[in-house]
Amino acid sequence: MHPFGTRFVYGCAALIIGSVSNASVVLTDGFGDGDRDNNGTTEVAASNASDTGVPWFWGGGGTSSALLQAVDDSSGIGAGNALQLANSPGQNNRPIAGHFAGSSVTLNDGDSIVLRFDMRVVSNSVTTDRLFRFGLYTDNSTFTSGDRSSTDTSYLDDVGYMARVDVGADASNSTTMDIVRDDSNSVNILGATATSLSPAVQSTTAANQLTDALKHHFELSLTRSGTSMLLSLQEDSNTILTGTDASPGTVGFTFNEVMFTARSNSISDYRLDNIEVSTTAAVPEPAGITTLGVAGIGLLARRRSQSIA
Repeated sequence: MHPFGTRFVYGCAALIIGSVSNASVVLTDGFGDGDRDNNGTTEVAASNASDTGVPWFWGGGGTSSALLQAVDDSSGIGAGNALQLANSPGQNNRPIAGHFAGSSVTLNDGDSIVLRFDMRVVSNSVTTDRLFRFGLYTDNSTFTSGDRSSTDTSYLDDVGYMARVDVGADASNSTTMDIVRDDSNSVNILGATATSLSPAVQSTTAANQLTDALKHHFELSLTRSGTSMLLSLQEDSNTILTGTDASPGTVGFTFNEVMFTARSNSISDYRLDNIEVSTTAAVPEPAGITTLGVAGIGLLARRRSQSIA
């Protein structure tokens, strides 16, 4: 092949490959700096001082009887420091939120946003149906930096998609994990409203239940498809849970925060680590790629005919 042809083919391949891997990280936190709210006061010695991540704040509501701090979890998750979220010593609700370091992410048609993290349940007083909850949210432009009190209402208008996972071998129903909309923008604290989707996006796989104190990895993915949202959720290497929300409603397609919560009905102690949110832009239309390919073939044919002549 003529050198120009070789360079052109490789150029086309790079363009096409680059288009399908157009990913961008918008939030990452491994809590290596030992400072969960980035206020300059560490809760634990730094395991990686450059890992400043983003501030994590109490989201308001619930009770003040809870813990939120960076801790050494090298013997648990095994990556040095982690974030402790515990509703100790009482039975209560306590949500937290971490905001994207940059601007909000608005999904165009075909775009995706993915939340990944590691976690483990250090302790839990009772077996509870879908107790561990997390999700991707928008704060509706009402966010104020700093911890909110247990009576604060500034987070009541935050909405998003929430995943819920059994803690312990719950037998109250067959659902072990699901995805719902937290779409109440006027009442209830973060992680409290659970609007079921139709059809329901839920798993009955027992392997998804958090029944030990070992590390588990979660990935929650949202992809816009026209006016619908495609949803997927996976724990470890278990079967991927997928579904579609045909009516996102008040949730919409814009996100700027991550939510975790220690729900009521038990005394829970969680560790969270290696949190990452990334986005992927839609790939070019197939017609565009086809056109590029046809143009390339034509140009190569022309170059070859000129060489033969």
